[in-house]
Formats: sequence, structure tokens, C-alpha cells
Amino acid sequence: MKLKNKLFIIFIITLLVWFLRIINVLQYDNKLAYPIVLVTMIALFSYITIYIQENIDDNYHQHKIYYQNLNILKYVLSILVIILHLRPFIHYSNELDLAFNNIVSRICVPLFFIITGYFVAKKEKDKSNYIDTYIKRTIPLYLMWSLIYIPIILMTMIQYLTQINEYIIKMNISMPLIILLIIVLLPIVLIVMLCYSGVYYHLWYFPALMLSLFVLKKWKEKYKLNYLFIISFFLLLFGATETYYGLLPLSIKELVTYYFNIFFTARNFLFFGLFYVVLGYKMGLKDNVYSKNCFVKLIVSCFFLIFEAIILHDFHRLDSNILLSCIPVTYYLFISVIYITNHINLKIKWSQYSKYYYLLHPMMIFIVSFIFKEIGQYLLLNIVVVLMLTHILSFVMIKKT
Repeated sequence: MKLKNKLFIIFIITLLVWFLRIINVLQYDNKLAYPIVLVTMIALFSYITIYIQENIDDNYHQHKIYYQNLNILKYVLSILVIILHLRPFIHYSNELDLAFNNIVSRICVPLFFIITGYFVAKKEKDKSNYIDTYIKRTIPLYLMWSLIYIPIILMTMIQYLTQINEYIIKMNISMPLIILLIIVLLPIVLIVMLCYSGVYYHLWYFPALMLSLFVLKKWKEKYKLNYLFIISFFLLLFGATETYYGLLPLSIKELVTYYFNIFFTARNFLFFGLFYVVLGYKMGLKDNVYSKNCFVKLIVSCFFLIFEAIILHDFHRLDSNILLSCIPVTYYLFISVIYITNHINLKIKWSQYSKYYYLLHPMMIFIVSFIFKEIGQYLLLNIVVVLMLTHILSFVMIKKT
């Protein structure tokens, strides 16, 4: 790496550290604002950034790609999703809850979408109808796990029988009418859940992924992919209104409120999944996906993500699923990860574990909270128990397949 590039990186790191000082992340109270500490941080982070960026550049020029890094990344992301759904910091620290729930964990699902889109594009080069194959293979998996989670849904509903009964009495609804409504509405509810929200809260990912791939396949058969990329970006912008709700003009708020009163979330294929799947697919079409100074750009993007989350924290939000800074963060993280040298040769099925972690963890959370009702008060114990049980059951599932 040339000297001017190294000086540029040092300059960027200095600006970012100073930015953290300005927004009071680095304070005298936490002993991080003293000049010697700031200089040490700048020197250390600059050295690490230069080292990693040189490693990425060398591997790119030598055409070395470490796809196994993506499997490890997916494994780490699945653990982050589990911790997100436990929401362990909410009663302990507002700052930690903000940092984890609204910053760190928000890159997880977009990266899953990007990675899938990327490898779908790669495999389509050998098998033109791979998207059809992928969807057909995913549908049975999705339906099977939807069935598995139905008993948990019923057990959850039992806990609210008293409230449901009070509501029925208050509305003065007769029993024959209730039975008729169940018969008529239940099939509709099941269809909506299977095609939109998922039977259980984490299963929305599967219809979002499959529908995104289906739309992608149909679109590229007739139109240019770039048009879909642009359209999906504007759809993502609409989805982001749930996060930016407090900043919207009143006229737009009324439109957004009308949508959310009907569909209750933008966390679906149209306003979330489609953009990231198309982004990953476009990346996969290239022989070598790369961006100069990608690791430096990743660090800068992370700071924008932090700044975005801090700003939005004080405004009213309907939800926080979509942060726009996640786009550059996930893009540059993907590129950086595949070019970082990895000599680790552990015979661990990272990808399989990440899949079963994602599928199983809500069940483990429910079981642990049902048996040990007070465990939520013990932050680390709750995380460790859920992760341990999820890992053990995942290990058993993998051994049987």
C-alpha cells in the first residue's frame, strides 16, 4: 500500500475518533477522552485498518476468495439474531440496548438476503433454472417448520385465554358466530401467515426470500435487472418509513399509517427482502466483486450507521427494521469478508449450524422462559442457557441429516 493511502486511512480514523468524541461516546467520565487515550486509539485502529486493507488488496490481486468466511459470518449472525430476540439489555442499559438492538443486529437479515442472492447468481451460471430448484427445495422446509411451531403458538394463546374471553364478553359475540368466524377466517389467516408474516415471528424470512427470488426470476426474463434494482430501492425507502416515522411530514405520515394499520409491518419481501436479494444477485453476476479501500469504507459506513441510530432514537418509530446505513455496511462487509485470509480449517458445519440456530432458537427461548419463568432477570445466564440448548439440538439435527 502506498504511503498516501496509509496517510489517508490515518486521517479517516482520526476524523472518526474525533466524531465519537464530539457526540460524547468518548467521555472523561469513562476515561476515554484523555489525549493519550485518543492518540492511542487512533494509532491502534489505523494500524489494524491498514493491515486488514493490505490483506484484502493482496488477496484480490492474487484472485484468492475465501467463501468459507461467509459461512462463519452466517454462524455469527445467527447468534446475534438469537441475542436480539432475547432482548437482554433492555432492563439493564438503554445505551447497550440501543447499540445492540438498533445497530449491531440490524445488519443480520440483510446479509442473509445478500449472501443468498449472491450464491444464487453464481449457481445459475451452471444451472439456469436454479432459482426454481431453490424455491422448490425451500418450500417443504418452510412448511415443516411452520407445522412444528403451531403447538408453541397454541400454548402461547392459552396464556391469553382470559383476555380473549373478556374481549368476547365485552363485544357480546355469541358462540355460534364465534365458531362461524373461526371456520371462515382461519384458512385466510393461515394463508396470510404462510405467505406474508410466517406462522411464528422468525419464519417471515422464508416467504420474503422465496417471493423475492420469484420476482427476481420473472423480472429478469423480460426486463433489465438494473430497473428492478432501482424499483426495489424505492420500495425499501417506503419500508424505511416505519423507522423514520417521526421525521415524516404529516401528509406522508397519514399514508404510512394507513398502510401499517392494514399490513402492520414493512418487514416483508416487497419493502425489505427484494432489494437485498437483488443487490446480492447483482454482486454474484460479477466475476470478482470488489471495491477499492472496501474495509475503510466499511468502517466509515459503520459510523454512519451509529450516527443514524442515535439520531432516530429520540424520534417516534413504528419499528426499527430498516436503517438505510445498513446498505453500505452490508455491501462493504460482504466484500471485506470474502477477501480476508482465513487459515482456520476447523471441520465445523458453520452453514448448517447457522440454519438450525435460526430455525430452533425461538423454540428454545419459549421453552426456557416457560420452565424458568424468572430467568429473564439473569442476563448472561439466559443467553448462555438458550444458546447452549439451541446448539445441542442443532448438533443432534445435523447428525441425523
